[in-house]
Amino acid sequence: MSDVAERAHQNLCDFIRFQARLDAGSEVLDRAGIVAMSGTPDFPTSRSAIRSTMESSASAWADALTAFFDARGRTGCVFARVGADDDLYKELSAREFREWALSPEMVCDHRLDDREPPAGVNVRWATTAEDVAAYADIAGKAFVHLSVPENITRDAVDNPAVMLGSDCVIALADLDGVPVAGALVVLFGEQDPGAYVSWVACLDAGRGRGLGDVVTRAVTNAAFDRGASLVTLEASPFGKSTYARMGYEEIYNYRILIRL
Repeated sequence: MSDVAERAHQNLCDFIRFQARLDAGSEVLDRAGIVAMSGTPDFPTSRSAIRSTMESSASAWADALTAFFDARGRTGCVFARVGADDDLYKELSAREFREWALSPEMVCDHRLDDREPPAGVNVRWATTAEDVAAYADIAGKAFVHLSVPENITRDAVDNPAVMLGSDCVIALADLDGVPVAGALVVLFGEQDPGAYVSWVACLDAGRGRGLGDVVTRAVTNAAFDRGASLVTLEASPFGKSTYARMGYEEIYNYRILIRL
């Protein structure tokens, strides 16, 4: 695997660790090539796992992961790289995990061109608990389109103690003074940091104005301005073409495996 591909993969590992910080009741398994977090809600996206290294066999990895999930609830979600984790995919498929979606891993290694937002739109940074709550409400409503209940996303994001930390940047887009879109970037590491973009979201009232580009561009450039050398994200079907037009490059795919 190339250095860029491995760095991108480790960004997702770090983001799963970050997600555990958003839920005071969460637990983390981080050993033997497993990074997994189990949040309070018994919902697949609240219990996520990924293979961080190849030190364990697929069967040993699956044994440890399923025991971790089973002790806390039935559901869970695993990110498995197409190609690199095909053995894991086969093992988990035999344990009632089913492929829910393919998610492209997309990377950007340079600052993007700055662009003026559309008329009537103002882009700003989240600086208060109220801003984080507005962003959480946007993300909660938007991710219903990906079959995630509104409260699951909203409750995860609405955590100002974490989201207003020095390692996080949230861009909000206001349309006629009302927040309608937002995106988050989290930076990992002090030396040559990587950065991960997540929860790019837009309310239905703001669609058709290119606001996904606006907020993603803002947090991507904020990450580079803070010293990041690589910014990564996993694209949804709704965002893939937008990110590609911006300058993000697809380098491989994750199978998202879910056990219900």
